[in-house]
Amino acid sequence: MIDVPEKKERNSVQPSWRWFDGLLLIVFGVFVFLALRYQLKLLNYMEWGDESETIVGAKMIAAGRSLYSQIFNHHGPLTFLPGLIVEKMGSFGVPGHRVAIALLQIVAIVSLYFSPLLNGGLTKRVYTMAAVSVMLLYFPEIFGHMYKYQVLAGLMLVIILAQYTLPSIASSAHLSGRRVVVGNILIASLPFLAITYIPISLVLFIASLRKEFFKKSVLAFVAGGVANIAFLAYIGSIPGYFAFHLYLNAKILPLYTSGQEGVQLILNAFNNTTGDLAQFTVLLIIAAATSVYASREKGLPWRSILLALGMASLLVRGAGFHGLPYFYAVLAIPLVFFYQRAVPTRQSQLIALAFTFVCIAKLSLLMPGERQKLASRTLPESTEFSKLAQMFTEKDERIVAYSFQSYQYIAADRLPVSGHFFYLPWQEKYNENPKFGIRIDACKEISDYRPKVMFIDKWKVWDKFPWDTYASCIQKLMDTEYVQWPERPFYIRKDLVTEDMGISTSGGPPRKMHPSPQLGAASPITVSTTPGHQNQNSALKRIGVMFGTYVRQNPGEAELRLTGPDGAQFSKRFSLPDLGDNKYRYFDLDARRYTAGEIAAVSGGGVSTWESLGETGSAYTCITYEYADGRRRFTPGCPIF
Repeated sequence: MIDVPEKKERNSVQPSWRWFDGLLLIVFGVFVFLALRYQLKLLNYMEWGDESETIVGAKMIAAGRSLYSQIFNHHGPLTFLPGLIVEKMGSFGVPGHRVAIALLQIVAIVSLYFSPLLNGGLTKRVYTMAAVSVMLLYFPEIFGHMYKYQVLAGLMLVIILAQYTLPSIASSAHLSGRRVVVGNILIASLPFLAITYIPISLVLFIASLRKEFFKKSVLAFVAGGVANIAFLAYIGSIPGYFAFHLYLNAKILPLYTSGQEGVQLILNAFNNTTGDLAQFTVLLIIAAATSVYASREKGLPWRSILLALGMASLLVRGAGFHGLPYFYAVLAIPLVFFYQRAVPTRQSQLIALAFTFVCIAKLSLLMPGERQKLASRTLPESTEFSKLAQMFTEKDERIVAYSFQSYQYIAADRLPVSGHFFYLPWQEKYNENPKFGIRIDACKEISDYRPKVMFIDKWKVWDKFPWDTYASCIQKLMDTEYVQWPERPFYIRKDLVTEDMGISTSGGPPRKMHPSPQLGAASPITVSTTPGHQNQNSALKRIGVMFGTYVRQNPGEAELRLTGPDGAQFSKRFSLPDLGDNKYRYFDLDARRYTAGEIAAVSGGGVSTWESLGETGSAYTCITYEYADGRRRFTPGCPIF
């Protein structure tokens, strides 16, 4: 390999054009800034259950529970290493865990930039700009920015290919002891993300192997495997790994997912590389690159053939988010096209500048719809159930979120009761005939702990497997010990619910919501409290009143005025433009007893309060009550929050 140093590239430029080199660097700096800003926005872009599952698993491991014996999970143990490191530094939500992925993405980009197959500063910059743009702009649509084992595998493949395997195929002269050791440790680690990565791991090990580095390669590969086994033993159970990750995935899960074998898997890979124009274009790039790598081999190009087969193995499970390792790996495959290129011409620099401006335009968020796309799918800061859980539980108390609602644990900042922190049919099926002494009994764990609140959505899995076919024991527990919040999949333990609290079963008397008359200068809104509250002797600490703004911003101010049976009075002015439509506005009170009131206009109007209307015509303002003694009450028929 002949490296073209930066100095030679600069000296080849005519003096009158040297300003252009400075312009290229400045524009590249702008690109880097915009890429980092875009990456920060992706930390809050889109929620996905598989990612939440991984994060909750990492939180449980960090809290001291054993993976595969006390925590059920399908994924390999290495999946949880980044999350465990993050959780050891504190309790973090989804964005905090995505920071680890963002850092790994930066490492992957750096590995491309410093690949032995790239020469010259301009070539390095253009190639990495293209890789960064694809990674940030297009991969997120298949969850490529998330903390998932597929993303981890993809980033590891970029590093392996750019720094070790592809240079090894091109020429052993590119290799060094450090590249060999790091490359083989990462190759050996791939199957510990998912057992389905064994083929690509073996292919990369063999295709990268060079006689002069044989001993070092084998030792590093073995060391990588041993290190992963040691990590598994540290965070979990080796028998549990065989029970859940191997046996359950191989024997139980296919009963529900129509598992495929042999020829069908090969057909899957073929279909997933030719399914549409974009996939076929990627296949052409891989085919062209493979032919170039093959031309550098003497005799039968077996290394290049193995690499192509290994790439195909990454698509046996699909070309969507399961295919992320394949698409990440494709970022490195075209490196051979830029191997030993000459010093760039002025024409190529102009093209590079134009390409940089295109990338800057895409990352700038100034194009129509780009900013709205990110803003429309941001992570919810909280959920209705997470607020309910925080209302009824302390930080160290645990909850349940079934069937597959892992984000509820993260939003509520509460750990799960059971090692089965999600519950699906194959988990119940496995417990009929557990292996290697590994069995987690969700029903027993929930029954023993008696959580205060549960989220149970009774998912009919893939419209094939109803809730009562795989969770009948849990359903019996719900029927005997819990009350369901009307029209919500929320369950509260019966001993926490009083008759006049505003929580009743779904079969209670029906109530309808309707808006009060609009607030006007001469028409205040009556605040009508429930009989349960009027009979409550405790002082009020805070109330929430639910407003409707009619999807508009209403100008001016209004005043909440409350009165109590002992002559107590309270007033509080508030801004009407600050009200959220169909949202509660909370008012801190002075810890006295208030049973009636009104909302009067001060300098504006146009809003209403929501009311709950019963069959008899009784209407109560949608209010949440928080008392000084810690008790709470809600208006029946109104949302919780």
